[in-house]
Amino acid sequence: MASNTSLATAFNVAIGCSALLGNGLVISVMIVRRKQFSSFTNRLIRHQSIIDFVSGLVFLLMTGIKQSSLLENVERTFLGLFLCRFIFSNFFVVGLTATSTNNLVVISLERFLATCYPVKHRNYCSLFKIKVSMCVAWIIGFTYALRFIFVYKIIGNTCSFDYSISPNATLGIISVSIAIEYIIPVILISISYVRILLVLRQKLDIANANQQDGVFSKAKRNVITTMLIAGSMFIICWTPVEMFRLLFAIGVLTASTPSLDFLYQTFMTLVMCNMSVNPVVYCFKYELFRTQLTQLVRSRFGRNRVHPGEESIDAPSLSINPTQQTETRPL
Repeated sequence: MASNTSLATAFNVAIGCSALLGNGLVISVMIVRRKQFSSFTNRLIRHQSIIDFVSGLVFLLMTGIKQSSLLENVERTFLGLFLCRFIFSNFFVVGLTATSTNNLVVISLERFLATCYPVKHRNYCSLFKIKVSMCVAWIIGFTYALRFIFVYKIIGNTCSFDYSISPNATLGIISVSIAIEYIIPVILISISYVRILLVLRQKLDIANANQQDGVFSKAKRNVITTMLIAGSMFIICWTPVEMFRLLFAIGVLTASTPSLDFLYQTFMTLVMCNMSVNPVVYCFKYELFRTQLTQLVRSRFGRNRVHPGEESIDAPSLSINPTQQTETRPL
């Protein structure tokens, strides 16, 4: 059991570090090249990376705290109740993952509106409304996570789930949780991208008639790739923990089930994997981001580096024309 715990801790640290590095890179590029990433979609993608970066940082902190002795002997004090209901319950992690999911929904809806109703998008969307949608994503995420305050309590000197809650109440809480953090987002994201795909197909047919299918064909492939990868990763990362909660609600899993807490923590770790892959799915598959990242790397590390037989593009040439060696230059 100790070896399993050590392996899970190492895996958690790896996930947290990858989330910090990947999302940190995305944030840095988009801030440095702010003008190139000033559109509404790019602002939402940057906000997504900020959420996932904070999620990785909090996840690392929670992993460290849970490996310490703070949660071994919890007393019924203010600090003990805080540790039980906010740290042991993964309140902050759940709030951040819910916020991340909400922001993904906002991105899909913004793309849906821009693609399917471009006139309404231009008239309705504004920077203020985009910022409001970002704030709403945080408010809904952490309001949803508040339920953990009421389902965890200190029994003896140990923090655990309150199994004294009636089965009907447990089923209701878990059903609402699954609907809010899984079913509704999947439906909204799927509908948005399916409608986008249908509209792009119509545009592709029109473009084919005009022999101008290059742009729309590329846009169609990009939407399909993004939809399949993002949807697949979201389902892969979230389905196990949702099935776990459903089985617990209907009584298949009970408090006496061996390694119940370990299974739940493992599935929550899988959810955190979604935070690490988001930069790959939403940014590294994004052509503008790849171009700006390449230019930024070249400008930082390739400046003034001239290979034999080549001249630097940015730096002025230092070669001298033999016919001008004896010329007198004015001071």
